[in-house]
Amino acid sequence: MADSNDWVYTIESKIFTIVKTRLNTALLSTYPKLNVTQQQKLNDEPSFPTVYIQMLDSPEMGSDLDNTTVNAMLATFEVHIIMSKEQGLSGLRKVQSAVTDNFKKLRFNMVTRGEFTRETNDTYTSISRFRRVIGGNEEINL
Repeated sequence: MADSNDWVYTIESKIFTIVKTRLNTALLSTYPKLNVTQQQKLNDEPSFPTVYIQMLDSPEMGSDLDNTTVNAMLATFEVHIIMSKEQGLSGLRKVQSAVTDNFKKLRFNMVTRGEFTRETNDTYTSISRFRRVIGGNEEINL
Protein backbone atom coordinates (compact mmCIF):
# COMPACT_ATOMS: atom_id res chain seq x y z
CA MET A 1 0.00 0.00 0.00
CA ALA A 2 1.62 3.25 -1.20
CA ASP A 3 0.00 5.53 1.39
CA SER A 4 0.72 3.40 4.46
CA ASN A 5 3.66 5.57 5.57
CA ASP A 6 1.96 8.95 5.09
CA TRP A 7 1.30 9.28 8.81
CA VAL A 8 5.03 9.84 9.38
CA TYR A 9 4.85 13.10 7.42
CA THR A 10 1.71 14.44 9.08
CA ILE A 11 2.81 14.02 12.72
CA GLU A 12 4.74 17.32 12.85
CA SER A 13 1.86 19.47 11.62
CA LYS A 14 -0.68 17.57 13.73
CA ILE A 15 1.29 18.00 16.99
CA PHE A 16 2.10 21.64 16.13
CA THR A 17 -1.56 22.46 15.45
CA ILE A 18 -2.72 20.88 18.70
CA VAL A 19 -0.09 22.64 20.83
CA LYS A 20 -0.59 26.00 19.06
CA THR A 21 -4.37 25.84 19.52
CA ARG A 22 -4.05 25.00 23.20
CA LEU A 23 -1.39 27.68 23.84
CA ASN A 24 -3.53 30.32 22.14
CA THR A 25 -6.49 29.32 24.31
CA ALA A 26 -4.43 29.39 27.51
CA LEU A 27 -2.20 32.42 26.92
CA LEU A 28 -3.68 34.82 24.35
CA SER A 29 -5.59 36.86 26.94
CA THR A 30 -2.37 37.41 28.93
CA TYR A 31 -0.12 37.75 25.87
CA PRO A 32 -2.14 39.24 22.98
CA LYS A 33 0.96 39.25 20.73
CA LEU A 34 1.70 35.55 21.32
CA ASN A 35 3.33 34.07 18.22
CA VAL A 36 3.42 30.28 17.95
CA THR A 37 5.31 29.33 14.79
CA GLN A 38 7.20 26.67 12.88
CA GLN A 39 9.21 29.26 10.96
CA GLN A 40 12.75 29.55 12.24
CA LYS A 41 13.35 33.00 10.77
CA LEU A 42 10.68 35.65 10.52
CA ASN A 43 10.95 38.84 8.53
CA ASP A 44 8.19 40.51 10.53
CA GLU A 45 8.58 42.79 13.51
CA PRO A 46 9.42 40.74 16.61
CA SER A 47 6.39 39.60 18.55
CA PHE A 48 6.74 38.45 22.14
CA PRO A 49 6.38 35.88 23.40
CA THR A 50 7.40 33.78 20.41
CA VAL A 51 7.13 30.00 20.68
CA TYR A 52 9.02 28.18 17.93
CA ILE A 53 8.19 24.47 17.65
CA GLN A 54 10.36 22.20 15.51
CA MET A 55 10.34 18.43 15.03
CA LEU A 56 13.85 16.99 15.22
CA ASP A 57 15.17 13.76 13.75
CA SER A 58 12.77 11.05 14.84
CA PRO A 59 13.96 7.52 14.10
CA GLU A 60 11.76 4.61 13.12
CA MET A 61 11.01 1.99 15.76
CA GLY A 62 9.23 -1.34 15.95
CA SER A 63 10.02 -2.68 12.50
CA ASP A 64 8.72 -6.10 11.55
CA LEU A 65 10.15 -8.78 9.24
CA ASP A 66 8.46 -7.32 6.13
CA ASN A 67 9.82 -3.84 6.92
CA THR A 68 7.50 -2.27 4.32
CA THR A 69 5.82 0.20 6.69
CA VAL A 70 6.88 2.46 9.52
CA ASN A 71 5.18 0.94 12.55
CA ALA A 72 6.30 3.55 15.07
CA MET A 73 8.69 6.44 15.51
CA LEU A 74 10.44 8.13 18.40
CA ALA A 75 9.13 11.67 17.85
CA THR A 76 11.25 14.49 19.27
CA PHE A 77 10.20 18.14 19.36
CA GLU A 78 12.32 21.14 20.32
CA VAL A 79 10.61 24.27 21.60
CA HIS A 80 12.25 27.71 21.75
CA ILE A 81 10.50 30.41 23.77
CA ILE A 82 11.63 34.00 23.43
CA MET A 83 10.29 36.65 25.81
CA SER A 84 10.93 40.36 25.94
CA LYS A 85 12.87 41.84 28.82
CA GLU A 86 9.68 43.56 29.99
CA GLN A 87 7.80 40.23 30.18
CA GLY A 88 10.69 38.90 32.24
CA LEU A 89 11.64 35.54 33.66
CA SER A 90 8.29 35.08 35.37
CA GLY A 91 6.58 35.39 31.98
CA LEU A 92 9.05 32.94 30.48
CA ARG A 93 8.31 30.44 33.26
CA LYS A 94 4.56 30.82 32.71
CA VAL A 95 4.83 30.16 28.97
CA GLN A 96 7.31 27.29 29.51
CA SER A 97 4.91 25.73 31.99
CA ALA A 98 2.04 25.97 29.47
CA VAL A 99 4.21 24.39 26.75
CA THR A 100 5.23 21.56 29.09
CA ASP A 101 1.62 20.99 30.19
CA ASN A 102 0.50 20.66 26.59
CA PHE A 103 3.22 18.23 25.55
CA LYS A 104 2.53 16.18 28.70
CA LYS A 105 -1.19 16.04 27.76
CA LEU A 106 -0.02 14.47 24.50
CA ARG A 107 1.99 11.93 26.58
CA PHE A 108 5.44 13.28 25.71
CA ASN A 109 8.38 12.95 28.10
CA MET A 110 10.39 16.05 28.85
CA VAL A 111 13.96 15.35 27.71
CA THR A 112 15.39 18.81 28.40
CA ARG A 113 13.65 21.12 30.87
CA GLY A 114 14.71 24.32 29.24
CA GLU A 115 17.42 26.46 30.72
CA PHE A 116 16.40 30.10 31.05
CA THR A 117 19.04 32.36 29.54
CA ARG A 118 19.48 36.01 28.73
CA GLU A 119 19.83 35.78 24.96
CA THR A 120 20.28 39.50 24.33
CA ASN A 121 19.90 42.65 26.42
CA ASP A 122 16.25 42.72 25.32
CA THR A 123 15.16 39.06 25.47
CA TYR A 124 15.09 35.90 27.57
CA THR A 125 15.11 32.46 25.96
CA SER A 126 14.29 28.89 26.94
CA ILE A 127 14.91 25.77 24.84
CA SER A 128 13.30 22.48 25.81
CA ARG A 129 12.80 19.08 24.20
CA PHE A 130 9.99 16.55 24.38
CA ARG A 131 9.99 12.95 23.13
CA ARG A 132 7.65 9.97 22.87
CA VAL A 133 6.98 6.89 20.76
CA ILE A 134 4.08 7.34 18.34
CA GLY A 135 2.56 4.27 16.72
CA GLY A 136 1.48 4.07 13.10
CA ASN A 137 -2.23 3.57 13.86
CA GLU A 138 -2.35 5.87 16.87
CA GLU A 139 -5.04 8.53 17.03
CA ILE A 140 -3.76 11.94 18.11
CA ASN A 141 -6.67 14.27 18.72
CA LEU A 142 -7.41 17.66 20.17
